[in-house]
Amino acid sequence: AFGEPTTLATAQEQVAGIDPAIFGGAFQAIVICITLVYMFFIIRYWNFVRYFLLSSVGIKTTKRSQTHINPGEQYNLEVVMIVVGVIFLGLAVVRGCGLWMPQAFEGITPSDTVWVVGGTVAAGVALLMGLEYLALKATGVVSERAVACHELLPLKLLHLAVTFATILPFGVLFLLGDERAANICFWVMAAECLISLIIFVKETFLFFVAQKISILHWILYLCALEILPVSLMVAPLLRPGAGI
Repeated sequence: AFGEPTTLATAQEQVAGIDPAIFGGAFQAIVICITLVYMFFIIRYWNFVRYFLLSSVGIKTTKRSQTHINPGEQYNLEVVMIVVGVIFLGLAVVRGCGLWMPQAFEGITPSDTVWVVGGTVAAGVALLMGLEYLALKATGVVSERAVACHELLPLKLLHLAVTFATILPFGVLFLLGDERAANICFWVMAAECLISLIIFVKETFLFFVAQKISILHWILYLCALEILPVSLMVAPLLRPGAGI
């Protein structure tokens, strides 16, 4: 159409995703374990999780006695969901790299991928959570608002636990499903995380207002202890040509 200077563009080669079965029995065994633990706790405490989700969006349930658990049970539920969620994040990065960045596994035996990549991610997430906990405690001491910071921790734990409880059903399909199902589940989980983030921002804003803390301090808190840790986890994955 444009004469002699016309040249054919070379089509970019489509990178085929890696089947999750190549990661070996350890990958599937860990997925089964976290699924069984999740099923036990979500069935046992479903009323509580449902109450929290409904109340977060302004819907109040009438059967209050069936939707509340004692603080000890609630803490155990939160810890279990967060531990399961951290393990899931490690596996999700493995599965995601298998789908969209298989070059990240160069030089790693497929059966070792779960431990090398997934273990590194899970340990990194756990380390960031620990550092954030220490930073929040230190902030409370320096600002002389230790009580407010101490009360903020349960709020963070609860939202994180419920977020993991919400995305895990689609997360299991993402880990074990074929490429089409994994892509659909990924976007569903992304939408759920976005909604959870909006609810969490709203709840923290109301918390800071109730504590009569400056809105500027609320913005600084979000930037330093929420946005920064997430950016540290996401940046390596978004960097062009990034590996694990």
